[in-house]
Amino acid sequence: MRRFHALSAIMLSLALLLIGAAPAATIFERITSAYSTFKDISGRFSQVSKIKELNKEMAYEGAFRLKPPSKMSWKYEGDNEQEVFINGDAITIYKKKLNQAVRSNIDEAAIAQTPLALLRGIADIERDYDVTEKNNVMRLTPKNSSNKVKYFDVYPSKDAFPIKKIVLFDNNDNTVEITLQGVKTNSGLSDELFIFTPPKDAEIINN
Repeated sequence: MRRFHALSAIMLSLALLLIGAAPAATIFERITSAYSTFKDISGRFSQVSKIKELNKEMAYEGAFRLKPPSKMSWKYEGDNEQEVFINGDAITIYKKKLNQAVRSNIDEAAIAQTPLALLRGIADIERDYDVTEKNNVMRLTPKNSSNKVKYFDVYPSKDAFPIKKIVLFDNNDNTVEITLQGVKTNSGLSDELFIFTPPKDAEIINN
């Protein structure tokens, strides 16, 4: 009996060692796994854009909602309030100060060169980008040399939503840094939230 208990203890120790030796999931794997469970995502953001040539920095904040992969709304608050609605293959940009909305078909190539692409979903990331990880940061480098983006750095979060910050670096050394806060998932967002309803007397421009 003692020999049986001793053998059991050895086997258990070996099992624990093997579990401990298993490689931890990569940032990309954690994000992919989490995204597969999301029906909708909402939260707030802060954005800092730095234009090197002009030595200028611009700060924004606002709120976002999305239903991967085809529905999204993005609202910039403040003096130059602006809203972006993506619904299927259509995009509407509304500027409150001008009471003007511009509607057009989505340019997927252009969207792919913004942080919006990563928030909408990551199904095509490995097709379009080389993925590397270092010091707990995931770097996405475009495979297409004509892309205006030099690379994205993605900072993971330990919260339910796996992305904390995205930093875009373009070929002119400008940067766009977006930090997410208070992100909620699977809260039952209505599809109507992603449909732009023009305010009274708004000018509508169809491109």
